Amino acid sequence: MSIRFMKTVPAMPLLVVGTLTVAATALFALAPVSRAEEAAAAATTLDKPAKAATKAKKAPPAPNPAVAGEPGLIPFTPTEVTAAPPGAIDITSDETMEWHDDQLAAVARGHVVVVRGEDTLHCDTLVVYYRKTKDGSTEMYRMAADGQVVMTSPSQQAYGDHGVYDVDQDVTVLTGDHLHMVTRSDTVYARDTMEYWRQQQLLVARGNAVAINDKGDRIRADVLVGIMEENAAKQLEMTRMDAKGNVLIVTPKDIARGSEGTYNVKTRIAILTGDVKLTQGQNQVNGHRAEVNNATGVSRMLPDENVKGGRVHSVLMPKKSDQPAAPAPTTPGGGAKP
Repeated sequence: MSIRFMKTVPAMPLLVVGTLTVAATALFALAPVSRAEEAAAAATTLDKPAKAATKAKKAPPAPNPAVAGEPGLIPFTPTEVTAAPPGAIDITSDETMEWHDDQLAAVARGHVVVVRGEDTLHCDTLVVYYRKTKDGSTEMYRMAADGQVVMTSPSQQAYGDHGVYDVDQDVTVLTGDHLHMVTRSDTVYARDTMEYWRQQQLLVARGNAVAINDKGDRIRADVLVGIMEENAAKQLEMTRMDAKGNVLIVTPKDIARGSEGTYNVKTRIAILTGDVKLTQGQNQVNGHRAEVNNATGVSRMLPDENVKGGRVHSVLMPKKSDQPAAPAPTTPGGGAKP
């Protein structure tokens, strides 16, 4: 079962298609009767006097190229009816497609597949909400997917249990367990929501969000915002990751913490600000701003640019061999205890 939606959709598109189908079936049913009438007319002509045969015969109607051998039938080609115009949303399902006119909603059930250009959505159930316009037509403004939701495009795949697509804002929000999105170089996880803003080309992961790239770099925060750009091959790729709230960056040598951070995917350099702490083993450096270079493995603590005379504070733990020896205990008489 298949249906397509444009942003402005006729009130009952299925009814139009069904009407065309019934009309075409009726014309096919009438075709044999028309051939019988033509045969009877031909027999009557043969019984007429010979002089009638001398009259000029009327040329037969040209056969309809759309339906060979059936002159006079209206061409009915399924490709003309089902071809999706640019920008249309194509929906197919294995089970049913229901229209609820009182609620201005359509429901598709059973392995629903939604295709829009190069983007595809898979789910168990899909509800399409539409509203009436001033000219009397209807337009779709929201889609809600439920059950095993998977969004795919040429450069990324996103997974969740539930999904809502806002047509006006062109944004999709995924929720559920095991939320994550996979791109060509990064995998992003979230606990609460995973949002994709199509026009702004932004990915927003909320709630204990974690991003891991193919080089092993890892960044965690309350909210991660991934900025995507087109590369030379016209494919979207992650170029920057902004982190807010309880930012944590783990490298093979260091652990960096801060209030906010920005990670450059290409240079692999992260800048952390706000109560920053760099930890290596038992050593810790505190400051306001830090640079963590995952490519070189070098981390630097920088003073606060907004504070005049700001300083960096470090707490280092020496090795046990470097610590001074403890004084020998003494006896009450003042001598050293053997």
